[in-house]
Amino acid sequence: MKLYILRHAIAAPRSTANVQDDARPLTEEGIRKMKKAAAGLKSLGLAPEVILSSPLERAKQTADIVRGTVGALAELRLIPALSPTGHRDDVFQEIREYTEAREVMLIGHQPSLGEIAGEIAFRSAGCFVELRKGGICAIELDRLAPTPRGTLLWLLTPSVLRSLR
Repeated sequence: MKLYILRHAIAAPRSTANVQDDARPLTEEGIRKMKKAAAGLKSLGLAPEVILSSPLERAKQTADIVRGTVGALAELRLIPALSPTGHRDDVFQEIREYTEAREVMLIGHQPSLGEIAGEIAFRSAGCFVELRKGGICAIELDRLAPTPRGTLLWLLTPSVLRSLR
């Protein structure tokens, strides 16, 4: 299975008046750039069968953009484990539910996504993978249990994705 780990696009600042952190939406710039990055993902041939996303607004919006561009038929599930307060083990359990899938995508937040990638690819959450807003990495999973393990295939910045269109 290929696992794609995507950080949400540029969101409204935390200091935005009258907006709770969980409800912070993508900015117009974030939407515009994510649409271009999603076109880059499509040019790479990504076809996730399942998109697992944080339920926070900025992640849901990112998931909708990606799903609309590269995987309109992909199942989209909002899972609390991908929120900033979620736990890696719960994310791993969610991934294990899709043993038959060829491609699964996670959409969420740093630092937890970087820790998930580090745990899977380098056997340590301390070997953190830095994902910029709208950045993505791909991991080829060798096993799903007890803890997923795999090989980091690539890591792309959002500017590289936007250039692939």
